[in-house]
Amino acid sequence: MITVFQTSDTLRCMVLNAPGSANLAAPRELIVRCRLLRNSTFWAQSLVQNPKRVTVGDWKGIKLSSLASARVRSGIRCWEIDRIHLQDLSQAFELLEQVVSSAGHQGAEKVFLRVLSNSKLVEHVKKIGFNPSFEEVHLAGVGVPLNPKINGFSFEHRTQADLHGLFQLYSAVTPPEIRQRIGMTLDQWKDAQEPAQAHRDESILKVDDKVVGWRTCDHFGKTTAWQTLGHPEHLDLTQHLIDISNQTHSWLIPDYQKHVAELLEQKGLQEFGRYTMLIKNVSVPVRNREFSYVEA
Repeated sequence: MITVFQTSDTLRCMVLNAPGSANLAAPRELIVRCRLLRNSTFWAQSLVQNPKRVTVGDWKGIKLSSLASARVRSGIRCWEIDRIHLQDLSQAFELLEQVVSSAGHQGAEKVFLRVLSNSKLVEHVKKIGFNPSFEEVHLAGVGVPLNPKINGFSFEHRTQADLHGLFQLYSAVTPPEIRQRIGMTLDQWKDAQEPAQAHRDESILKVDDKVVGWRTCDHFGKTTAWQTLGHPEHLDLTQHLIDISNQTHSWLIPDYQKHVAELLEQKGLQEFGRYTMLIKNVSVPVRNREFSYVEA
């Protein structure tokens, strides 16, 4: 029987040390760390009934057969399914449909799901409305340091005042069909960002006060996970945005940023996997059927 997780379900998982099967979802932190997400973290979030996570399980008596869990990305309108544990792929349809519905009741308008590109799960999730939106390549390694000093441009720490400039950069870099799936407005784009880690470094590249480059770095222990955007009118600056240090770097590059992947490979990073990002639009349930006043 498929049910939304309650505190008692989490306690049963702790006793049984469940889930024990492989995670078929591929959230960013799982890819860059190259290790399983700890059950203890999941249990802690479930025990406190975190409003930013929903979990559903398929129980066979006291035994957990399958599980799916979703968490908020950077804003309540965008969620990501980060854990899928199935005994059989045939369970995917009903289980994922239920977790999407639960996220919708919490305010989700879009649900993201990243899986290995060759995963058989892709065909199952397409049946419940998940659309493959773009491919990503995972590159990692220790590269060759670059010199980030360039005349006429300035590197700065990103501030709240730069948010609108970043959105304009995202709109210039990202193809219209991808923007339509991720988010067309500033608020939608902001909510859809990968959740920030406790230690995130964020820099922007400006020319004449215009944001033409953006780089983020999240620290996962000894590994750093990077993302970047470079304005198409200044593609020659991309090499400065991917300044490589003597650390292990891990990048997830979408297929519409092939020039970034090519530069990283030239600097010595190697491919470790390919992934498909699927996105589903969610019908938000009506919370109040009464009339409300609005300005004309």
